Amino acid sequence: DAKTTQPNSMESNEEEPVHLPCNHSTISGADYIYWYRQRPSQGPEYVIHGLTSNVNNRMASLTIAEDRKSSTLILHHATLRDAAVYYCILRDHSGTDGAAAVQYLPGGEREGI
Repeated sequence: DAKTTQPNSMESNEEEPVHLPCNHSTISGADYIYWYRQRPSQGPEYVIHGLTSNVNNRMASLTIAEDRKSSTLILHHATLRDAAVYYCILRDHSGTDGAAAVQYLPGGEREGI
């Protein structure tokens, strides 16, 4: 069974890059690495995916380790609008095999804690 693990939460200052790691040591050769995010009171939103090479789009970058056992989602200029729970999912052509979530809280979101 493919499984992914992520830290419980990450924080940063606004307009700074955020690196959200995901470990998937049991990944198989056919598994794609997908990232989704879910904002409060909304459904999941696709962010990016890749198989073996690094990928970039307007929302983020995905770096994949050479052995494919880990990957990192990079939000280049994170803002308060990027605060969400981010899901790292391994998916082959038949469906979802394993998932984990990390909650990203920009600095200032947790004032008073």
